[in-house]
Amino acid sequence: MFRYLPWAREGLFVFLRLVLAVGLMEGVRSGYFAGLLPFYAPEHLGLGPATFTLAFTFHQLSENLSKTFGGLLAERVGFGRTVTLAAFIGLLALLLTPKAHAAWLLWGLAILWGLTMSTLYPGLMTLASRIAVPGREARALSFTLTLVMPWVGIGLVGVGQVAQKEPEAALTLLLAAQGVTLLLALSLFPFRIPIPQKAREPYPLKRLLFFLPAGFGQTFAPALVSLFILRYAKEELALEPIALGGLLLLGGGLAFGLLPFTGRQVDRRGYRFALVSGLLLLALVMARLAFTPSPGELALLAALGGLGFSLFLPGWNGFLARNLPEENRAAIWGGLMTVEGLGVALGPAVGGLLWETLGIKAPFLAGSATFLLLSLFYTVLFWRMRWN
Repeated sequence: MFRYLPWAREGLFVFLRLVLAVGLMEGVRSGYFAGLLPFYAPEHLGLGPATFTLAFTFHQLSENLSKTFGGLLAERVGFGRTVTLAAFIGLLALLLTPKAHAAWLLWGLAILWGLTMSTLYPGLMTLASRIAVPGREARALSFTLTLVMPWVGIGLVGVGQVAQKEPEAALTLLLAAQGVTLLLALSLFPFRIPIPQKAREPYPLKRLLFFLPAGFGQTFAPALVSLFILRYAKEELALEPIALGGLLLLGGGLAFGLLPFTGRQVDRRGYRFALVSGLLLLALVMARLAFTPSPGELALLAALGGLGFSLFLPGWNGFLARNLPEENRAAIWGGLMTVEGLGVALGPAVGGLLWETLGIKAPFLAGSATFLLLSLFYTVLFWRMRWN
């Protein structure tokens, strides 16, 4: 079995425990902010929607804006220590939630929790790249994300189902899950990310600028339509939420199902084609969505979107794995994740402005243009410059 995994066998057990710890924390976070607070905050804390949604905004901003420093801590102080701290602060935030009758206290807990979670993804992705089997870096990074991300939905759906009937029982469930996470993190406390020897040749720092467009654009483009996709589907495409969910399941299932094959191609033949073609496919899908496709076309677009994402994800991860500097990699990765977070934060506001001034189709066209420009940018970049 180990022959087919993209990570080296040495250290794999520790790595998988870290993946589980990060996944559990993601599940608790989504369950808390999206599953618990909408039912718990108004009744038990006397706080309205504006207050608890702002708590999530502050939490996200504190995490994303501090990921560069968080990555540095994960690599220098010790990843096991920072994971344990994040698990402990998360448990503390849950324990103090029943006392957070003032908005400032709920916001403060959310900000503190976000600061400690800023170390998780830079550290995990750096570790995944360092223990990847040579020649399988793109798959190692892509599969790492696919192991963590399902926990977001598990936490949201699981906690939400309980919270709508018994909010206090949902909080107890979250406390139990976070307690298990803390025990798991404590078992990893001494762990440190292996730091390779310094490169003999200095890394050209100006190269880091070339990662920023895709870092921002890959989250900004879908965020342009993220907050009103349900309304667009209902009013323009005559789709009920359950039908839209089926299309998303089709596209997502195809994307993750194809990752073993697209990731293998990236590792064997390079990331350039996958990165550029994935961006181009996503551009075409968003452009067609703006012009009221038929139900049959929607199914095809969902499949093409899944294919585009399955190409882009390993292409992007392969690009990073082969070209980011080894020294201070976690801090640099954290900086890129901050840029990605800015795309998530700014996209909905820009999308709403475009919708209000130019119509509901405008955000889809703007997202398509973003992906298309990125595809053209990296085509020219790879043609004009030498990249590994």
